[in-house]
Amino acid sequence: MPNFIKKYSGVAIAWLVVVILSIIYLPNMSTLVSQKGQTKIPSNMQSQVAQSIQKGWGHNISNTTEAVVVFNTGNKAIDSTQQNNINSTIQKLRDNQNKYGIKGITAPFDNAATQKQLVSKDKTTELVQLNVTKDRSIQSINQQLTNSVSTEGVYTYVTGGDILNDDFRVSTENGIKKTEVIAAIFILIVLILVFRSPVVPLISLLTVGVSLIVSLSIVMNLVSAFNFPLSNFTRVFLVVVLFGIGTDYNILLYNQFKEELSEGKDNVTATIHARKVAGKTILFSGLSVLIGFATLGLANFSIYRSAVGVAVGVAVLLLVLTTLNPFFMSLLGKKIFWPSKNFNGEGQNRVWQWISKVSTKQPIVALVIALIVTVPFMVSYHNNLNYDDTVELHNDVPSKQGLLVVQGHFSKGTAEPSTIYIKSNHRLDNEKDLNEIDRVTTQLSNQKGIKTAASVTQPSGMPVDQLYVSDQLGDLTSKMGKAKNGLNKINKAATSSSFDTSALEGIGQSAQSIASSLQSMQAASSGQSVGTTVKALQKQMAAVKQPLSNAQVRILTMALQQQASQQQSAVSGLQGIASYTQSIGNDTKTLAKQLKAMEAKLKKANKGLKQIGNGMGQSNEYLKALGKSQAADTFYIPNKVLKSETFNESVNTYLSEDKKTAKITVVLNNNPSSEAAMNQVNDLQSQVQHNLKGTSLSSSTVAIGGQTANISDTRKIASSDFIRTAIIMIVGITLALIVITRSILQPMYILGTLLFAYVASLGITKMISGAFLGQNLLTWNTPFFTFVMLIALGVDYSIFLMMKYREYHNVDASPAQQIIHACSVIGTVVISAAVILGGTFAALMPSGVLTLIQVALGVIVGLIILVIIIPITIPSLIQLTYGEGKHTK
Repeated sequence: MPNFIKKYSGVAIAWLVVVILSIIYLPNMSTLVSQKGQTKIPSNMQSQVAQSIQKGWGHNISNTTEAVVVFNTGNKAIDSTQQNNINSTIQKLRDNQNKYGIKGITAPFDNAATQKQLVSKDKTTELVQLNVTKDRSIQSINQQLTNSVSTEGVYTYVTGGDILNDDFRVSTENGIKKTEVIAAIFILIVLILVFRSPVVPLISLLTVGVSLIVSLSIVMNLVSAFNFPLSNFTRVFLVVVLFGIGTDYNILLYNQFKEELSEGKDNVTATIHARKVAGKTILFSGLSVLIGFATLGLANFSIYRSAVGVAVGVAVLLLVLTTLNPFFMSLLGKKIFWPSKNFNGEGQNRVWQWISKVSTKQPIVALVIALIVTVPFMVSYHNNLNYDDTVELHNDVPSKQGLLVVQGHFSKGTAEPSTIYIKSNHRLDNEKDLNEIDRVTTQLSNQKGIKTAASVTQPSGMPVDQLYVSDQLGDLTSKMGKAKNGLNKINKAATSSSFDTSALEGIGQSAQSIASSLQSMQAASSGQSVGTTVKALQKQMAAVKQPLSNAQVRILTMALQQQASQQQSAVSGLQGIASYTQSIGNDTKTLAKQLKAMEAKLKKANKGLKQIGNGMGQSNEYLKALGKSQAADTFYIPNKVLKSETFNESVNTYLSEDKKTAKITVVLNNNPSSEAAMNQVNDLQSQVQHNLKGTSLSSSTVAIGGQTANISDTRKIASSDFIRTAIIMIVGITLALIVITRSILQPMYILGTLLFAYVASLGITKMISGAFLGQNLLTWNTPFFTFVMLIALGVDYSIFLMMKYREYHNVDASPAQQIIHACSVIGTVVISAAVILGGTFAALMPSGVLTLIQVALGVIVGLIILVIIIPITIPSLIQLTYGEGKHTK
């Protein structure tokens, strides 16, 4: 016998070494959960496709997280002093973008569009949108920004989808710490009351604690090295499951050990027998729990798959309980129950005994009563779930406060808009593709439930009038009207104008007559020479007997020559004047003829001007009518505008760096996490794809990102995978029960009882949640985790009962007598175990995390139902199956 103690002393030392190594090599759990514990959605879901597109967006904002800084003054409009303080804070963010990891910043007064979108109508709240790099933890980003944006005179908050999720992680971790302490204290108190000894509770907590430390270290190292499934809930469920069933199994083992000691056996013998009898039940129960949680590894959804870590914990627990407990039991013996002197086994439980006896006598009546008790609660439960993860956070969490402020002063969807990505294989910065994007944007804006839809052509969420045919036609018709007025004036002047050429003709004739006279004068003046004149004068003077002397002739000749010279000059002048006058006369006559011809042409031109004016009038009337028609709503961007600096700002915001992807930012009127918002987002993708058919963007990839799309995809995968995973889990547990009970019907009875308890517990939990927590809906993951915990853990109690039932199969008693006796013997153990497990889950309630609170309520209510209906359903069904006088084999 000393060899037994020596052997298990070595085992105890080995576990001590394992615990020390587990602590030394335990990774930082908070960091792991932050990095690898977030809900993972399959890559083919639309939110993940959108996220992939966003990573390649460019413009220096790829792979960033979106944060919103909220400035609020309560219910009073922001005054000038407060605005200056806010502006200073915004400038501080701009000046320190590298320090804070800010890759993009959009402030309220950057332009008219941002002012409309980021300033509340009551002027009490302003938002600043940030794109912050993901090269560090969300928690550090949140802390740094929160400290940096603190502004005198206003309330400041930092919020956003990733920040809210990270705060949920932190809240869950803080809740786990409370749960661990409360669960340990509760179990310690209950075990002291059960065993009336402080030693047993301490040893029980020690063994469970060893299994918890080792399990956590194994799971977290698997996560770190091999990306083992992990979520926010992995650690907390490891804690409650190991504390809960570990204590239950210890109670079963210690009670058997106590019973063995009461028969006078020594420490080692009692230990061996207790481990053999109770250990078998513990092993079977533990394996069924292990199989139940291990099957979760086949789930597709990451958060469901993460519960497989509990299977690792259960495996370690079974190993610890069956190896470390024997060391303490064989070493301490009766001292383990000090100061209690009572070593009798568990007495009969009169309540279970009476219920089972009545049930076997009136099995149908008993089953009907069980149905009457449970069915109303089952019927009252409807699978309407709350997918809003923000309800998990208390309202005093800063990021939650910021979200509530935004929802109170803007549309509820402003803080978490949805983004529609249209990814093409060609550039989109051209008139044709921009036209299609604008058309889709307008269609989205006109949908019910959408507050705004902003895109490259509508950056403010409203159409830009200058980019539509209606506005451009208005400008054109105005100019055409002015042109028509000018033509009318010309036409009027042309109509009243005529040319009288008679005066011109008279001038021409007179000029020609003058020219003729001048020419005659020229001819006359140039008729005689000087010599001839002198000779004629000498002849006349000689006739009168007064001839001229030679001197007088010479003087007269010189005088006449001088005069002739002067006359010749005058004649030459007259010749020129005559020539010019002749030309004037000719030109005047020609002009008169041309004016006559022009008058005829003007009459013809006047008819043409009238036709042009009438045509312009008709065209203008047509264009005015076109401007009022639906066709005028067509988008058209002139090339000059397309290349302008102003439009380029919109391009940089709403088109990717390679210009091949466009985004449309949609702000919903509904809460982004509501069912209405999810249904609308689901429809948007198909609507946009349908609207792009037959266009230049028909082959584009369309995906929707944002909080609503994430939640919608979560709902799809969670709903489909829940049914699949539940079936796998039930099949696995059923196979284990068939082996344990050596029956096919008995596993059906057990699982039927568990499922009734599960559905009824959800209905009751929903009622309690609405009445006391103010939440009329269960969170989306409450039904799954309640199912896993209640089915995997609740099966233990049926196994306890059926194992005790099988112990009497060789006794000369009917099946009814066997099950009644088993109920009376195991009743107290089951009730004690249910109290322990329920109390452990109750330790989740102070966590403040709604899912944990509702799961705790669901498990506790389910355990209460099981404690009530197990002694009703199982004995009744055993009686109906085997009847009186038949013995089980």
